[in-house]
Amino acid sequence: CSGDPSEGSKAKANKSRCSRSSRAGLLFPVSRLDKQLRRGGFAERFGASAPVYLAAVLQWVTHKTMDVAGEISKKSNQQCISPLHLHRAMQKSSVLKQLLRGSMFRRHGRAVPQPQHVASPCKKKMTKSKKR
Repeated sequence: CSGDPSEGSKAKANKSRCSRSSRAGLLFPVSRLDKQLRRGGFAERFGASAPVYLAAVLQWVTHKTMDVAGEISKKSNQQCISPLHLHRAMQKSSVLKQLLRGSMFRRHGRAVPQPQHVASPCKKKMTKSKKR
């Protein structure tokens, strides 16, 4: 992404390709988010900075979540971050809790309510067989 603007037209001819993510200083793919926004049909038109802003927000949320979950896993003397650590990170951080309010999963990964039990037909009582 380096190009010296003092070289003029020569710089334009030899300009190296540079991704929008690297221009914005992000790790999340801006072009992929742009494609998702266009295909999603969320709006007829949106600005060029919309996918850049969305990528920055997603990167920040991911960084914040993984940072807090990493601290929790260190405190529990574990090297890997488990889903439980991520859930506790969501509960611990007031910012993340407010951001993800209403869409957080239950502790055991059950976001969908349990199915209701249906009454099964009663089994007939077994009568003792007559002795022969």
